[in-house]
Amino acid sequence: MNNITKIPYRIDRKELFERMHIFKEQAMYAEFVSAYDKLIAQLPELLTIQAIHAFKENDEEEKIHWGLCEVSHLVYCLVTLGSKISEKSTEFFKDKDFLKGLMIDSMADIILFNATNDYYEVIKKEIYENQGYALTVRYEPDDNLIPMKFQKTILDHTDGEELLSVGITEGFMYYPVKTLGYVYGADKDIELAEKDHDCANCSNVTCEYRNAN
Repeated sequence: MNNITKIPYRIDRKELFERMHIFKEQAMYAEFVSAYDKLIAQLPELLTIQAIHAFKENDEEEKIHWGLCEVSHLVYCLVTLGSKISEKSTEFFKDKDFLKGLMIDSMADIILFNATNDYYEVIKKEIYENQGYALTVRYEPDDNLIPMKFQKTILDHTDGEELLSVGITEGFMYYPVKTLGYVYGADKDIELAEKDHDCANCSNVTCEYRNAN
């Protein structure tokens, strides 16, 4: 059975405000700060950040990406924030509190991105440092380079449905919504990638996180 890792949340107000295009010069800046402070106080009860990974031989006939064709093993990863934070965002929108609805959704995106970065250290220690398999950069299913159907492959290999209560729709979207699945290649005959995430491998050219790592 795959081990579940619990990850503390990590978020920075400056980063959030930059991504939401909030600046001190704006008339509503004090309102934005007040909303952030109230949401930060609620985060502990809204988040259950959990991660799992599965280290398996690269024996699937259909490869996820050309960059994963030659490696001996794959590391399938799944990270989720749980359902409560998305439910809270929906609740704010239903109550027409659009500021908090948008802000907590943006907070969740940053927290999820940071959680995957922090989880990399766990994976690197177990797979690279302890077992000697160097890791490639991360590969994530998207709408262009990697078919979304591989979201199901990742879910199955990690036992994510059973262990983390993550489901998947007919269109291969995860629920809870704030869930991310991705894959590393692993091999004893390659060099460890210089970084975890390489935006050059992602087709989402409008992503706010592009070149963040």
